[in-house]
Amino acid sequence: MERQIIRLAILHSNQLFRESLSCCLAQVESISVTHTASRLEGAGEVLRSHKPDLLILEFGLFRREGAGNAASMCALSSDVKTLVIEVPDTESDILYCIETGGASGYLLHNASVGDLVNNIMAIMRGETLCSPRIASLTFCRMSRLAHQTGGKVRAANGIGLTRRESEIVALIENGLSNKDIAVRLHIEVSTVKNHVHSILDKVNLHDRHSAVEYVKEQGLTAPRF
Repeated sequence: MERQIIRLAILHSNQLFRESLSCCLAQVESISVTHTASRLEGAGEVLRSHKPDLLILEFGLFRREGAGNAASMCALSSDVKTLVIEVPDTESDILYCIETGGASGYLLHNASVGDLVNNIMAIMRGETLCSPRIASLTFCRMSRLAHQTGGKVRAANGIGLTRRESEIVALIENGLSNKDIAVRLHIEVSTVKNHVHSILDKVNLHDRHSAVEYVKEQGLTAPRF
C-alpha cells in the first residue's frame, strides 16, 4: 500500500531556519513541505489554497502576533493541525499553546529534527507527545475548571449536538476527511464543513480531533435512532 504523504506548511520569522527546516524535512519520505512564510498575516488564505495537513508554527511568532490571530487562522480550515515549535520549557508557555491557541502539539526550543518528525507523525495519528509533568499539569488544570463550573464542563452554548453532528463526530473519529464524510452521508463537502464549524463553536475548540475527544468525554452527542 502506498504511504500517504503528509503535507506541511511552515510559518517562521527566520528565512534561514525556514529553508533549513524545509530541506531537512524534504529528506523524510512521507513528508512534503508545500509552503513557507514569515508572518501569520495572510496565512488563512495559504491554508485554503495549499491545503496542508499540518502547520508548523514558531512560538515567538505565535506570541508576537497573538494567539487569537493564530486560532482564527487555524479555524478557517478545521482539517489543519498545528504544531508550535521552539516553545520555552515553562509550564505557562506550554499551557499558553494548548489553552489559548488550540495547538495539536508543541516542541520545546532544544528539540532535535528527530523529535520534530516524531511529533509530526504522532499528531497525524491523532496523538500528542508530552512529558508526564505536562500531562499531569494539564489534567489538574482541567480538573479545576470542572470544579469551577459545578463539576461538569459544558459546551460553550450549553447544548449538545444534533443527530447529524453526532454522525459526523463518529466519522471524524474513524479517520474520515470532510470529502469522505460527504460521500458517506451523500451530502456536499461544504455542508460537512458547516457542520464541523458548528461542532467546534459548540465546544469552543479549534481542532476537530480535540473536539471529538471532548464530545465523547462530555457525552454531548444526540441519541441515534
